[in-house]
Amino acid sequence: MRSVSESERLRIPVNIDLDDRATARSQPVSFGVPLPQGARPESGRLVHADGVSVSVQLEPLSCWPDGSVRWVLVDVILPSGYPAGMSTLELVAGGEIDSSERTSRQGEGKRVSVSESGEQFVVETGAARFQIDRKVLQPLGQVRLNDVDVLASAGCRLVVTDSSGQKFEAECDGWRVEAKGPVCATLVGKGHFPQLKDLRATVRMSFFAGSGLVRLDVAAHNPNRARHPGGLWDLGDDGSLLFRDLSIELNFAKGASTKEVRFIAESDKTSSMVNETGWSLYQDSSGGENWNSVNHVNREGTVNTTFQGYRIDSGTEELTGLRAEPIVEVATKHGCAAFVVPKFWQQFPKAISVPGDEVRIGLFPREYEDLYELQGGERKTHSIWVRFDSDDLKLEELSWVHRPASIRPTAEWCDSTECLPDLQLDESRQLADLDALLTESVEGEKGVLAQRERVDEYGWRNYGDIFADHEEAYYEGPQSLVSHYNNQYDMVHGFLLQYLRTGKKSWLKLGDDLARHVVDIDIYHTTQDKAAYNGGLFWLTDHYVHAHTATHRTYSRHNNPESGMYGGGPGAEHDFTSGLLLHYFLTGNPDSKTAVQQLADWVIAMDDGQRTIFGVVDDSYTGLATGSDIYQGPNRGGGFSINSLLDAWMLTYRDEYLDAAERLIRRCVHPCDDIDENDLLNVESRWSYTVFLTSVAKYLDLKSQSGQLDRMYAYAQASLLHYVKWMLERELPYFDQIEKLEYPTEAWAVQEFRKANVLRLAAAHAGGDLRCSLLQRGEEFSDRAWNDLLRFETRTNARSLAIMMMEGMTDCRLRGDVVQAAPKAEASLYTDFGEPEQFVSQKQRVKSQLKQPAGIAKAVASTLNPIRWRRYWRLKSGES
Repeated sequence: MRSVSESERLRIPVNIDLDDRATARSQPVSFGVPLPQGARPESGRLVHADGVSVSVQLEPLSCWPDGSVRWVLVDVILPSGYPAGMSTLELVAGGEIDSSERTSRQGEGKRVSVSESGEQFVVETGAARFQIDRKVLQPLGQVRLNDVDVLASAGCRLVVTDSSGQKFEAECDGWRVEAKGPVCATLVGKGHFPQLKDLRATVRMSFFAGSGLVRLDVAAHNPNRARHPGGLWDLGDDGSLLFRDLSIELNFAKGASTKEVRFIAESDKTSSMVNETGWSLYQDSSGGENWNSVNHVNREGTVNTTFQGYRIDSGTEELTGLRAEPIVEVATKHGCAAFVVPKFWQQFPKAISVPGDEVRIGLFPREYEDLYELQGGERKTHSIWVRFDSDDLKLEELSWVHRPASIRPTAEWCDSTECLPDLQLDESRQLADLDALLTESVEGEKGVLAQRERVDEYGWRNYGDIFADHEEAYYEGPQSLVSHYNNQYDMVHGFLLQYLRTGKKSWLKLGDDLARHVVDIDIYHTTQDKAAYNGGLFWLTDHYVHAHTATHRTYSRHNNPESGMYGGGPGAEHDFTSGLLLHYFLTGNPDSKTAVQQLADWVIAMDDGQRTIFGVVDDSYTGLATGSDIYQGPNRGGGFSINSLLDAWMLTYRDEYLDAAERLIRRCVHPCDDIDENDLLNVESRWSYTVFLTSVAKYLDLKSQSGQLDRMYAYAQASLLHYVKWMLERELPYFDQIEKLEYPTEAWAVQEFRKANVLRLAAAHAGGDLRCSLLQRGEEFSDRAWNDLLRFETRTNARSLAIMMMEGMTDCRLRGDVVQAAPKAEASLYTDFGEPEQFVSQKQRVKSQLKQPAGIAKAVASTLNPIRWRRYWRLKSGES
């Protein structure tokens, strides 16, 4: 492993990509950079090819096992003047400025400072002064330019209007400083609305050196559980929260009345000016061809979008258009304020209006012809950029908000740090074939972007998710299918890795949009339901049927069969964290970090027998994290659970995550397993054992990286080799056993790559003839997978794309004899692993106990023990 000294000056090549409509615009940019082991930089500069440099702010995001910085977040105020397109800069981390580096004058010398007292926070940027009252959940607070108040003392409010038309402001639960540095500072406030089922709100504000610019992220969250009767999760559930409007209302200071309103409605249009009050812009639908798609049904099954696109009412005339990307400036006697809402049309409905001396930003605007429904455990985050200035602004200076610059470390740098083992850089025929396939899957006539338009996968709840077009293969419904993929097989991870490898901003956009959707909509944000569901990730919507009113929550009453054997909720078989972890590393988004830990905590909680009613009788592990009541061998549920725990361990190095991962490995595999008893050749039921083995290989890599070549390392290594030896003897390509496949689709061809990759990953732990056999058989499975996949016209659908972004790239990386040998533990640790013990789930243990008189007596004694009941209710109340 490459390492550097603590004092070594790092020179990191980074690529910047600027949209041609946002060139010559100064803007703040955040981006993550991986570092080799040993680095501990505290300061740095971004250097242009001509030697001009600008200061950056560095914040560690994660560490190597030795405590050195593994990923660092870079905040920089990008000076204007960079050319459009992609160019290369250099991030210099640590050390002093070279004499060859000249300092940019744009913003240099100005810093952000944050001071606090018992009453307020004061943020000074060098261009503006912001005062935030600690006792009020008030976005922006008081704003001063040149010692003059721009806003009234209570000039910016977050207001909710309920279904009867009553307005409420949140009760503040407190503010805190989340980040503080010379370039950027962030404050976070939390509050709740007791009048609306305790609706919660979070306001995150970021301030930037030398600027009156503020980024606001406002999240609305229904913390209540859904009731989901019968395991069905439709809109209209009793746990949902209905409201009419959620807006930010901003009032200017007394005497600073509105002089004029200027706006740009779309990025390719020129600015317009109106002097009349009462100006408004409202986006009712996506503006696309299928703007009134059944994708947008409400709890009653109706679609309430009323027209295509947006309308502008300027007081004297009405203008219309399709897809607004507005920039709005309000000029007053005391200064100017400009407002930009990114993803404005994509996350409709949205509104901006200027009624008199007030500005209203409708995040959930009342102009929409329906109430809004936040389902139980559902959250939505909106972003707004506001800029205050003493002088009139050129609206074009904020055009970058709709098309921000992206900066990324080069793929070669990432590869050299060994932080991203999944990257494949070496050019090959297979990599060229993969690139062609992925490009067609995204940009082709039936690619994800075209399919997004086809079903109108837009709107505040849908945007970012991927239409599951592969479900059309056996769909027989009367209307166009609506089916949501909910990050199945971790498309976030695939998108972001392709972005790092290729530098194409479109990959970043797909990954970023999907990650933000997942952390808000797809995760069940409640602690009031059962432990098996709280904080979990919802499945993709059900196979080959219309989603109806289940939105992104899998099971709808409309699909309930006559037998009634239907329904469920979040489960271990759908738990994807690696993409969210990479999203946090690349963007610094704290919600993605929280989501990784939340999903790992969910794994631990769902397996905790004390958190179920059965725990009064038997408080050992439930088995829900690794399988079903009747099967606890290697499978995708256990594999995804282990992967989530490893991601959380890599993020925090908390022993509880590693201990839990090791417990699950021991539960599901053993070096002496009778593998045939697991019925792994039953492809429909057991195909996913390769997912589990992939997680075991990841576990071994991380343990080796941290120097923990212990007994558990030897156990997992021996187990992995035991299983791949069986694969060499018994496994066949799926399409050589087509009679076993219920639906012989392209999915089996792409899943074939998992076999190929597991064999070659395991070769790192083998030697001699076994290593050669594993590598050779892996390539044979890979070649067969490519041949089978390319026969299908559906090879570019969402499911194929999801798997190929990861497994296809891993296949390219592992081709040839390139797998490096993994270390071995001491020889004595590989002996006497004992005999395999079959794990029995909690539910089955209790059932068995109640079949015996002695077991019944013991159960009765347990249920009469008040300590057990107090513990159970304490855990339940702690969850709520």
